Amino acid sequence: MDWLFAICIFWLVAAVFFGGLYDAETGSPGRQVLGLLLNFVVFLGIFAVLRLALGGLGGESAFLRTVWGTVVPTALPTMLLGRIGNVVFKLAGVTMTRKVFSADAH
Repeated sequence: MDWLFAICIFWLVAAVFFGGLYDAETGSPGRQVLGLLLNFVVFLGIFAVLRLALGGLGGESAFLRTVWGTVVPTALPTMLLGRIGNVVFKLAGVTMTRKVFSADAH
């Protein structure tokens, strides 16, 4: 169940970040898909390492075990997804730029 939570959070947040906040400047559609899949792999890798490192915290409390074993390992890479995404997309050959919104957009 922990993995399902992390997977769902990734796709929701990735849709917001890479669908709305960032634009792909260069790179073919295949490279963009490859970059997104590599982001997914890196996200799950960070989640797995943090889950192993923090999963034993919380003691006897089921709530604290859930927080330290699922919520925190998912929240940390989610907060860094924009930064991780820029690096991983560059490795895939895609240049990402942040969109600039102005008051004229309304």
